[in-house]
Amino acid sequence: MRWIHDISRVLPTNGPPQRRDPSAIDTVVLHCTAMVGWNVWETARYHTGPNHISEDGCPTIAYAYFVEKDGLAYRCLDDDVRAWHVGPWNDRAVGVCMAYEACDEPPPDEQLNAAVDVCTSLVRRLGLSPDRVLGHRELEGTGFAVEDGEVVLMKECPGRSVDMEDFRHRVEDALARPAGHEVEVA
Repeated sequence: MRWIHDISRVLPTNGPPQRRDPSAIDTVVLHCTAMVGWNVWETARYHTGPNHISEDGCPTIAYAYFVEKDGLAYRCLDDDVRAWHVGPWNDRAVGVCMAYEACDEPPPDEQLNAAVDVCTSLVRRLGLSPDRVLGHRELEGTGFAVEDGEVVLMKECPGRSVDMEDFRHRVEDALARPAGHEVEVA
């Protein structure tokens, strides 16, 4: 069993969080920090301070779930908190981030396995299919744009060596296993 440690009440914030209707969630988005050595705490401090998303800082960390390199998984936000991670998709998407630099080397196996487990748990709980697990780069308007009929990639996130088709197949395979308490929030 993989435990997801709920640290949502102790992460830094920057004012009250924005709220959303959790029943509108139809997408799980996989991200990476793209920063060397960052963990959940550095990421939360960055997001709630002046950053690339908002010069005033975001109300909360931008991701609902966070997976460290060693596979340790955290729950950072409740489903009804609207995080600022994918622009126009924020009301309908829940974000899962890996502490990963988006380099040519793939994430460590333990981290990738944990991210699959977290995404599988979300897909199962939210009643979604594996094809609703997308990498940030796969979202039109925030990951890519279409200009003059051509797709222009705006993000590499969750990293150029993360094969999202393979990742979705792994989620699909995990869903086919008998349901049980494989992931538990503590």
